[in-house]
Order: sequence, then C-alpha cells, then structure tokens
Amino acid sequence: MVSKKGRRTVRCRGHRAFLPLVLISFLVSSPPPARSTRSSDPTAAGRSVQKTPRQDGFHIAYTWTDPRGALQKIEMLISRSELDASEQALGFSIGELREFLIDCEVKIRQEEGLTALDIARKVVERSSDPNWCQVSKDPTDDFNIIMRTNSAGRPGSDAEIEKILRTYRQKWEASQKKICARLEVRLKEYAGMHGMDITPRGIAVDYKSLVRANAARLRPLAEEFKRAYGSSKKKLLEAVLSFVQNIPYRKTPPVADGKYTAGVAVPLRVLADDVGDCDSKAVLFASLWLNLCNYRTILIRVPEHMLVGVAVPLVEGATIDLHSTRYVLLELSCGLKLLPGEVTQYTADFLRSQNLKYQIVS
Repeated sequence: MVSKKGRRTVRCRGHRAFLPLVLISFLVSSPPPARSTRSSDPTAAGRSVQKTPRQDGFHIAYTWTDPRGALQKIEMLISRSELDASEQALGFSIGELREFLIDCEVKIRQEEGLTALDIARKVVERSSDPNWCQVSKDPTDDFNIIMRTNSAGRPGSDAEIEKILRTYRQKWEASQKKICARLEVRLKEYAGMHGMDITPRGIAVDYKSLVRANAARLRPLAEEFKRAYGSSKKKLLEAVLSFVQNIPYRKTPPVADGKYTAGVAVPLRVLADDVGDCDSKAVLFASLWLNLCNYRTILIRVPEHMLVGVAVPLVEGATIDLHSTRYVLLELSCGLKLLPGEVTQYTADFLRSQNLKYQIVS
C-alpha cells in the first residue's frame, strides 16, 4: 500500500482455487508401501537375463525356471522410442500440473466474468462514489488487482477503502465454489490424458487405460509366447505367470525424476530394468495377457499388495467369484514360484475376510 497526499495504491491478492486441489491430490495419491511377502528369491537359481544394447533399443533374452522345475526361455526387442513414448504417456510433474491448473483457472474466470478485475469493478461500482476509486489489472499476476484512490478532502475514506477491500475479498472467496467445480472437471480430463484418475483418495493410476494402452506395445512379446507355447490357454497362462513372477521385486517410488506416476512403472520399463513391484508387474501381466486371451482380467488389491484374477475356465485352485464370473487368482510378486490358482496365506486371509478392491481391466 502506497499513500501520498491522500492518494493510495493498494495491491489486493486473490487466492487461487487450484491450491487445495493440488494439496489434496498429492498428499494421499500414492498407495501405501508394499508389504514384503517374499520368503525366497525366485531369481536365485535357474534365471539369467542377457541385455544387449542396440541402436534403436535393447535385445533381451530371459531364461528362468518355472514352478514345475522346467527351464524356460523367451527373447524380445524393446524399442527405445516405444519405451520413451509409454513413459511420457504416464504421469506428470507437479510443475506441469500447477501450470495447467493456473491456466485453466484464468480461462474459467474470464469465461464466467469472475476475474479479479471483474469482481473488483463490480464492488467499486456499488460504492458511494465510484469515481474516486479506480481499479486495474496487476500486470504481474492474473489473480491480483491494483486499486488507486484519491481521498484528499474525503472524510472517512479509510473506512470506505477497507469496506471495499473486505467486500472484494468476500466476493472473491464466494467465486471459488463455482471455479473449483469447473476445475475439478478439467483436472479429471488432464489426469485421464496422462493415464491417471481422480479418486476419493487423490490422483491414482487408471489401471484399465494403462493396461490397454500398453497391450499393443507388448504384442511382439505375446507373439513370442505363442510361438514358444502354442495356443493352449493353460500353457500360456502358466508360462506368462512364471515369466512375470521371476522378475525381481523393487518398489517404484511415487515420484521419480520430478515426475509423479503414483508408484507404477510402465511394462516396457519393468522389462528393460528387469525389476518391478506388485502393481507394476500386475500391469505388465495384464497388458501381455490381453494379447493372448480375450477372457476378462481383473486387478485385485488387498492391503499393501496386488494380484491378478483371470476368467480362464478349466484351471483349478484358488478363485474368486465376482458378478457371476469366476476368476483364477495369480500371484505376480510374492517371492514364490506359484502356479495359477496358488496364493500366499497373506492373500488368502484378506480374501477370506473380503478385505479387497478390484478393477476390471479387460
């Protein structure tokens, strides 16, 4: 505030509507740390990975031992451009989200006639004498206004100025409800374009879109499995399950290199780095399986763990019935070499108590 011979200049700041959204979204968006259920290391015996750099990516040869003790082998090429594209499609930096929401709020306020300048002018127009008070846009910030008054020879001007500022702030705060409602819609659209979803707990991975987006990138690997194991769904299921099971466990941080991904690595990254946590490996399995079988697939989350269910008939073992469909359960990241339908006691206890959530992904 500047005052000189009755003239005053006041810069009034408006709080941005996007700040609460960002805080809510990022405080609780990532899943809790995964519980380690590994009682042994499946990579300790009978497994090797040979990764050969190429100009356009990598050639990787995997050798592993399945639950029946048979030695298996599969090879694939990972395109560097495909890997980069898949990672670019998932997540965003906090700075990118912040910039997007600021731009959205500016545009929404312009459309609604609720910019800082719009609100301030309406308030001033309702004052006793609007000619003595002038408002203008702050050139340094779209959410601020500058108010200039000439109160020379005007008794009670200080109280009048304070009343105008108080009314302006009240009107600004009242506008936040309408702005936030529209911002939430735009935020959901933005999250969807980056493989994410808005949930009651914050910004999380949209597993269904992630699985489907990456299925095409894994089609060459799926063809390798078909060539190696034929068309039998049971043989393919065992082979793909044991292949993904044998990938070593490593937790994916929710934010890496400044980019938020809610702790999920894309399938090609899991394959390229030969590590992944339970949900990253579940997405890898589901994306790969989508190329091999059109039966329904679900991702099942129990506390601090994720597994997969596939609606494949004629497979025995642990199952779960959901909406008249029976799913065979698959453990992707438990540290054990398990066949389809075999689950850990940890998983079984939660399933028995119905302490689970699930999402259909194909």
